[in-house]
Amino acid sequence: MPSELPLLVEVALKAAVVLAVFLTMPLALGQLEHKVMGHMQGRLGPMEAGPHGILQLVADGIKFVQKEDVTPAAADRPVFRLAPAVALIPYLVALAVIPFGASWVAADVPGSLLLVLAVTSVGVIGTLMAGWGSGNKYSLLGGMRAGAQLVSYELPLVIAAASVAMAAGTLCR
Repeated sequence: MPSELPLLVEVALKAAVVLAVFLTMPLALGQLEHKVMGHMQGRLGPMEAGPHGILQLVADGIKFVQKEDVTPAAADRPVFRLAPAVALIPYLVALAVIPFGASWVAADVPGSLLLVLAVTSVGVIGTLMAGWGSGNKYSLLGGMRAGAQLVSYELPLVIAAASVAMAAGTLCR
């Protein structure tokens, strides 16, 4: 048992790094998008918020926090509230087994390619839950259509991943 503790700490630290990268990368890409679009369109907002627009994402974050959290009256509240988490968590789990280098991976799992394909396919359920949970027939139809599209894209993804795995001769790294 004592020898397992450092391993658990290592896995927890690696998982924290993966989570930090996953949560900060969209911020960096959002900042880059604001800057490029601001230059292309000649807008002042992304250039004037702080020194050369570096605080634009802070302004966007403040605006986001002030927004009202609206749940439709006819919604199935537990399903409606849980849908974003069900859609996001599988992708966080998938990031844990994707290697970031030749020897650096947060969770070294045998058959990690199969785990990534299986876990990411669960994300479709979040889309279906969002459509169902809203209590609106048009949202339900939209959720069903989006779910069907996501499922239809999985077959080419599995074929492409299987061809790479066969060329590499392994399902791991």
